[in-house]
Amino acid sequence: MKRLSTQIIVDNKFLILLILVLTVNTVLVGLGYNFLNKHLVLQEEEFNYKQNFARDLWEYNRRLAMDLGVEDRSSVRDALSRLIQEVELASTGDDLARAILSHGRRAQETILREYENRQRERILALVNQDANVQGLTDRQVLVVSASLETGVMVDPLDLFMEETILEIADIVFESETVQSLSVMMEVEEGRARLVTSISPVEQIRILSDELDSLRVDSRALRSAAGFLDMTGEGIIIKIYDAVEGFTTNAIIHETDVRDVVNELYASGAKGVAVGGQRLAATSAIRCVGPVILVNDERISVNPVVIHAVGDPRVLESGISIIRLSLESMRDLRFEIERADNITLPAHSR
Repeated sequence: MKRLSTQIIVDNKFLILLILVLTVNTVLVGLGYNFLNKHLVLQEEEFNYKQNFARDLWEYNRRLAMDLGVEDRSSVRDALSRLIQEVELASTGDDLARAILSHGRRAQETILREYENRQRERILALVNQDANVQGLTDRQVLVVSASLETGVMVDPLDLFMEETILEIADIVFESETVQSLSVMMEVEEGRARLVTSISPVEQIRILSDELDSLRVDSRALRSAAGFLDMTGEGIIIKIYDAVEGFTTNAIIHETDVRDVVNELYASGAKGVAVGGQRLAATSAIRCVGPVILVNDERISVNPVVIHAVGDPRVLESGISIIRLSLESMRDLRFEIERADNITLPAHSR
C-alpha cells in the first residue's frame, strides 16, 4: 500500500511538471506569435504607407494633366496608366521606389511636354488669325520666343499685330509651369504651320531626361536578369546532408538544389544565388562526381547555401513542401533564416 502511495505521488509530480512545461511552452508560443504578428503588421503598414504615397503621386500627376488641359492626350493617358499599373503590381518597397523613380518621372515629363505642344498649337491658331500673316504671299519662317525675362519676341520684327502679341503673352504666361517657350512656324500663302522648334539646349535637356529614365529601366532589367547586384529582403537557406550520411540517398544532389531554386522562382523570388553564384537565364547547376558546380564554379556543400530576394514569408512557404519531402524521406536538414537586407552578387560570366 505504501509503495502504491509513493507511485501515486511520483505520478502526480510528473503530471504537475508536465502541465507546467506545457503551460510555459504555450505562453512562449503565444508570445512568439504575438511578436511575429506585430512585426508583420508593422511591415505591412509601412508598405501600405509607401503604396498610398505612390497613389498620391499618381493622383497629383492626373490632376496636373487636367489643370493643364492635356488629360485626353494619348501619350499622357498611357503614361498615367503605366504608373498606376506599376504601383498596384508592386509587392515590395523596392518595386514601389522603382515605379516612382522611373514611371512617376516619365509621367510628369510627358504631361509637361504635351502641355508645351498644346501651347504651341494655341499660338499657331492665333498667328493664323493675324491679318498681317494672312497678307503674306511669300514663303517665310517665323519664330516666336517667350520668357519671363524678355517677354514675347518675334522674328522678323514688327510682323504681328500688337493684339496678337498680347494674346500670345497671355497664353505663355497663364501658368508658371512653362517659364519659356520657342515656336518656329513656316508661312506659305498666308497660312502658318508648325515646324521643328526645339532649341539645342531644350533638345539636350529632353534627351538627358530620356537617357536618365532609360538608365533606371536598364539597371532594373539588368538586375532582374542577374547581371547586376540586387539588394532586398529575402531568405537564406542552408541545406545539410543527413547526419553521418554517406549513401547516395543521404547527401545533397544537384537535382535537390534545382528543385529548391525552381520553387523559389515559382514563389516570386526576384533573384537567387547558390553558393555565392548568381543565377541567370544561362546558369547551370550540375554534379561532376561528388562536386556541385554552379555557373561551372565549384561551390561549398554541407551546407549548400542559397540566398533568395523576395517576400520572406511567401518564399519560405513556397519551399515548405519540398523541404518536408527531403527532410522526411531522406533526412536532409534545412535551416531557413529571414533577412531584411540581402545582397546578391552579379552573375560572374
